[in-house]
Amino acid sequence: MSGIEVRDLYKKPGGTAAETVLRGASFCVEAGTCAGLRGATGSGKTTLLRLVAGLDRPDRGEIRLEGRVVDDGRTFVPPSERRVGFVFQSLGLWPHLTVDAHLEYVLASTSWSDETRARRKSEAVRAFDLTEFAARRPAELSGGEKRLLALARALVGEARVVLLDEPFTGLDGSLKDRVTEALAGWLERHGLTALLVSHDATDLARLCRQTVELREGRVVGQNLPAHGGSGASACTEDRS
Repeated sequence: MSGIEVRDLYKKPGGTAAETVLRGASFCVEAGTCAGLRGATGSGKTTLLRLVAGLDRPDRGEIRLEGRVVDDGRTFVPPSERRVGFVFQSLGLWPHLTVDAHLEYVLASTSWSDETRARRKSEAVRAFDLTEFAARRPAELSGGEKRLLALARALVGEARVVLLDEPFTGLDGSLKDRVTEALAGWLERHGLTALLVSHDATDLARLCRQTVELREGRVVGQNLPAHGGSGASACTEDRS
């Protein structure tokens, strides 16, 4: 089954401008895998993520998550019901909330028991090395710590699909390795589908089983890395 399926997606800026951001983009990501999304600035990467998340709507086309239509011009599933986690380029952390409160806010909207929520928060805090920062607000965190918090917030809840817009920007060396390993471990343990935007080929090779390339709003290639995996070829006609 596909985790993310995009078919013939079109989007114009503001819905009315002549220039089109997305021009018939189509691709598929196998459930439980991470795919890389690459392309030059302005190729439509962030726009595509926002459409998949439901933060914006396409002018035409269809989006399916885990086999369910979430937007096709007739059906529209709101973001809160898509089970999608999003890490924004700007991170979008809430300045007035502590690290602990960020995670509690997400967990409060889940259907889990109090015991399960507590266990899940504990797992996220350990996985993303946030234990000693629980009482701190974003302004009191370093750049790397903020990115760890953004990842933990996106992943701690019931999300089955994760959208990552340049999540490693500004990180290098051992810190980048630490963040990458924490993300990879969580995705694998929980069997999540992820779409990762990055200009760094090393990031894509370390995390992704396939790469989708956008050029001027069109998908111009879907490539599998040398180490293989079923990738896009497993996303066939799984329509209900």
